[in-house]
Amino acid sequence: MERTQPARALIFDMDGLLVDSEGLAAEAMDRLLAEYRLERDPDIQPRLLGRRLVEALAIVRDGYGIDDELDVLIARYSVLRTEALRGSVRPMPGAREIVERARLAGYPLALATSGMRIHVDVSLGETGLAGRFDSETTGDEVTRGKPAPDLFLTAANRLGLEPAELIVLEDSPLGIEAATAAGMRSIAVIGHPGRQAVFPVEPTVVVDTLFDAAGWLGLPALAETVAL
Repeated sequence: MERTQPARALIFDMDGLLVDSEGLAAEAMDRLLAEYRLERDPDIQPRLLGRRLVEALAIVRDGYGIDDELDVLIARYSVLRTEALRGSVRPMPGAREIVERARLAGYPLALATSGMRIHVDVSLGETGLAGRFDSETTGDEVTRGKPAPDLFLTAANRLGLEPAELIVLEDSPLGIEAATAAGMRSIAVIGHPGRQAVFPVEPTVVVDTLFDAAGWLGLPALAETVAL
């Protein structure tokens, strides 16, 4: 699909798009469930993708019939997820390249992620992406998570731009739905080879990798001397 008008800025999701954290999140969830002598239900896990921690853990609590209070689950899982991320999270292929190419093109860049600030800081620091965005909006700064548009609208407000001037890069169906609800165009990035992604709300374009997204956006190539 052709772009109808140039974007003035880009908004990036983080987990599963820029950082390869979904497997680590599942690992942390397995450890949490093991503490309750439970095993992962394959029907529940996909429902957690793209959600804020408070909403994801509410699904876990109800889905597995756990009696503890939601705040208890959130606190414990937060610790387990931090432990899983440290020393293990890696950038997705093309993540640092697309950010640097977008900066070279002069785009203001925003991060808008459902993740908690503590996990965002660890992930960005571990993957060399810290300090690369003009604004960062995390799940603990909004009252409604994806598919509500709050994260992206907050990011647009911080950039001082109208929604129609922005393009969102996302990997999750909930994120694409949120971008559309915000009045923004979106690029759905599949990310993992062989991943089956169904987008009930149609994105502007679907690409396989961040390299493809950079090409669709027409971002300039990096000089060999640019350090990533």
